[in-house]
Amino acid sequence: MIRVAGHTRSTGSRVFPEDAARELFVNCCGYQHFMTKDFSIQRPGGRPDYQILYVSKGCGHYCLGGQWTVMPAGSIILYCPLEPQIYQYFARESPEIYWIHFLGTQSDGLLERYGIRSGFVGQHQHLKQLFDEIILECQLRKPCFQEVVTADFHKLLALLHRHSLSLHTSREGVTLIEKLIARLNRRYMDSWSVQDMADYCHLSADYFSHRFKEFTGVSPIQFLNNLRIERAKELLLAEHLSVSEVAEVVGYKDPLYFSKVFKKATGMSPKQFHGNRWLIDEASL
Repeated sequence: MIRVAGHTRSTGSRVFPEDAARELFVNCCGYQHFMTKDFSIQRPGGRPDYQILYVSKGCGHYCLGGQWTVMPAGSIILYCPLEPQIYQYFARESPEIYWIHFLGTQSDGLLERYGIRSGFVGQHQHLKQLFDEIILECQLRKPCFQEVVTADFHKLLALLHRHSLSLHTSREGVTLIEKLIARLNRRYMDSWSVQDMADYCHLSADYFSHRFKEFTGVSPIQFLNNLRIERAKELLLAEHLSVSEVAEVVGYKDPLYFSKVFKKATGMSPKQFHGNRWLIDEASL
């Protein structure tokens, strides 16, 4: 194993109470290349600071949300303070991993601003040089090195954010939000929350909601309700199902709530819509 690290304190990666009171403090940054021995981390209680891991080459194995996931080269993972950390690297895969620790009173707001949340953050293939620069600054400790490290760290988050935006605005391929929409069209009857949708897109809930409305013109829940109501209208016109049965088929566990949403969308209750189905059929001819 090759290990290179730089620390902003001469005491190493130890976290001091005064560090947490700063606006933003990058504690340390490093690089490890696992070539001969496997390596694993088991921190049930996590660390007192934030940690970003970047898979530069090979792959890493991370237990996120109780499930093991293989993260290929380019993957970025964030662990929040006191969050359980369980991951491992296998020498046969020759992984090269960068890591950076930070904390401070502005950390939460900074991550929210850039739409970065705990777990899998995204992928970026060109962060190696920036990590190397941060490590070198921490090692050489030249005048104003902490200011340079902080500036480089802001740049790191900004690059992740920019790359995330490109995923959602590029028309060259299917975006994550478009993939979610395709899945919602197939699985609208499932129990979806905004957090579930955000998790699917690997975004924070607030940032996801903002991007989704920008993309579709409506909120995620409104979009889902629209899909369900359209399917409910088809069932009410074509099938001999009760209102409760239709509600269950399209994903509403509470028939009364379904009726309320349906009336708001169509101007009539499901029973009224079903009773007028012959008029509706004729009007559509």
